[in-house]
This record gives sequence, C-alpha cells and structure tokens, in this order.
Amino acid sequence: MDNNYDTHVFLSGLLGKPDYMNSRIWKEHQEMQVRFLLSKGLTPDSTVLDVGCGPLRLGVALIPRLTRGWYYGVDINADTLKAGRKVLSDAGVEASRVTLVCSADFDTTRVDRPIDIAFSNSLFSHLSLNSVLMCLKRVRGVIKEDGRYYSTFFAVDRRDWLAPAVRQKWGRTFNTFPDRDPYHYSESMLGRLADEAGFRMSLADDFGHPTQTMACFAPV
Repeated sequence: MDNNYDTHVFLSGLLGKPDYMNSRIWKEHQEMQVRFLLSKGLTPDSTVLDVGCGPLRLGVALIPRLTRGWYYGVDINADTLKAGRKVLSDAGVEASRVTLVCSADFDTTRVDRPIDIAFSNSLFSHLSLNSVLMCLKRVRGVIKEDGRYYSTFFAVDRRDWLAPAVRQKWGRTFNTFPDRDPYHYSESMLGRLADEAGFRMSLADDFGHPTQTMACFAPV
C-alpha cells in the first residue's frame, strides 16, 4: 500500500473534540480551499469531484454552495466517509445532492454527471507514481473538456528527487521522500504523467498552501 489511509481515519483525533470545526488545521485549510475554488469559477451550478475527500473538511463548506450542482466525494476508507457524514450532520448540512464513494482505486462509475471541477488536497503527497497516474486517468474519464482538476503535491527539483526533502509547517519539521509516504515529485515528472492521462499540466501559484504546490490539469 502507498499509505495507511485504508485503516487510518484522517483527523480522527480532532473529530472527537467538540470544537473541531474551529481548529486551525480544519478552518484554515477549509477556508483556503473554498477561496481557491471560488477564484477558479466555482458556482452554484458546478458539479465537483473531491478525490481523497476525507471526512469532508472541504465538503461541509462546499456542499451548501452547490444549490444546483452536485458534490461527489471519493475516499479509500469507509470509516472516514462515515465520519464525514457525521460532520455534515453536526453542521446541519443537507446531503441530498451528495454522492460518497468508498474506493481504493478512485472508482468513478457512480459519477453520473460531467465534472466541472475536480479537486484534491494533500492526496498526491500520499500516492506512488502509479497511483497518481491511475487517479488522473479516472478523473480524465469523467471531467468536462473545459473542466479542470486541481491537486496539490510536494514539489522538489528533479535534480534533488532522490534525497529526502526537509519541510516546515506551523513550526513542525518533517521530510518528504521519493519512495514512501509522504511522497514528493518534480514538476516534470507530474507533467509526463499528465500527458499520459490526457491532460496538460500547469502550476497555480495562488493557492497559498504552506508546504505544497497546486497543479492544474486541463483536458487535451
């Protein structure tokens, strides 16, 4: 396995606290993601695919905005999705225009509407190259020709790819690696995967994540 998220519920320790929605790791990331998607054209009509949706940290803020669109969330862990449904319930968010899918291989067979915007936050950072390519190919099969897939990754210069890369976030130091979770990639490596999957990749410099880079995948 690329990572342990098939058994580990993302943010499980945080979700047990009564004020989890006001915590920094929840609120700052959520606001950053919503702000970015609005800047990229999200509207009430948008149909959104959230790949690696976790416990719906983004979904709980996004779903109420999609009054005429649809939200699809895909995650590897059924317990994580169960936690996400509780997050929606805690927030009083109606889930009638929502489809949640548990899948280890990014299954999109239940996506029955063309996708305007696909999004992943901190997904590629936990995936091997083969899994990244599988994800891109799945998304390519359901996204509109004028749609976009935005996904963050840990960027590294291709000359330094073999060595661990030191990162800093909120005063915490950690490493990313070429061969294990958390993974890092060069822009050129992801660009070649994008070509293989039927996308053209560029970088979006207006996301604002403290450690990761946002890639934009446009269908070709």
